[in-house]
Amino acid sequence: MLQSRAIVATAIASAFQRPRRTSGSGPHWPGLLAIATGLLGFAVCFIAAKFLLDVWSITEARHLPRWLVHASGRITAYGKAGTVLWPLAAVLLLCLLCGWAAARRQDRILFAAISLRPAFLVAAIGLPGLVTSLLKPLIGRGRPYLNGQPDAFIYAPLQYFRELFVGTMPFPEYAYGSMPSGHATTAVATAIAFSALWPRLWPAFWSFAFVICATRLTIAVHHPTDVIVGAAIGGLGALAIRNYFAARRWVFAVDASSRVHAMPGPGWRRLSGAVMRLWRRR
Repeated sequence: MLQSRAIVATAIASAFQRPRRTSGSGPHWPGLLAIATGLLGFAVCFIAAKFLLDVWSITEARHLPRWLVHASGRITAYGKAGTVLWPLAAVLLLCLLCGWAAARRQDRILFAAISLRPAFLVAAIGLPGLVTSLLKPLIGRGRPYLNGQPDAFIYAPLQYFRELFVGTMPFPEYAYGSMPSGHATTAVATAIAFSALWPRLWPAFWSFAFVICATRLTIAVHHPTDVIVGAAIGGLGALAIRNYFAARRWVFAVDASSRVHAMPGPGWRRLSGAVMRLWRRR
């Protein structure tokens, strides 16, 4: 028990330590000029999509084939945060329990190193999703056809809380939680986080993100700008978490050219040996 407490205390303390610079000088965070340029470009794209795509998208969605809408409704459920986070949390908990139960110090270190990978995925996907959940009631954007018309300019900040506490609407998020899209946040954050660990599989991860984002428009529960904002939060949030881990040499390393890449994990032989020793000890 004392050893497990020491491991937890060390992990918490290292989370707040100053970044260690070893090989490269990165990861680099964008400067003020890059941030200002990015914000300006995003604002231009957002305004253009607001006036050119929002109403057009939700109007055209009503003319799509019914089979496509039904199929999109089934597929879009896989973009919920819980669908991704609960399995990852279970893997993380399993790794921590194995580390706690291991008898050898080398095995405890091994399971601790492995647990950092699901911990990164949970943080990179869950934290952007939390930001989106906090912004939804503050922005209070109405869902498509909330008032029966394709109106893309329905905003009722804090209306979510009024309906929740003094209104009669049982699920106010279904009416005033359109922006940002939580599914888009989860999908893009998942694509970036998993691609950071397994870069060769990026086409599969990004195909998943694209399909989830597209289904939100196909079933007309979001405007395109909702998806754009959600995707931006998911992408930037996942990259920020990756850089945070890389600065502390957790899971990721920075090469001489300041590029971030995933470090190789423990080999299967070491892992299988630790699992077998744990199995014999039960």
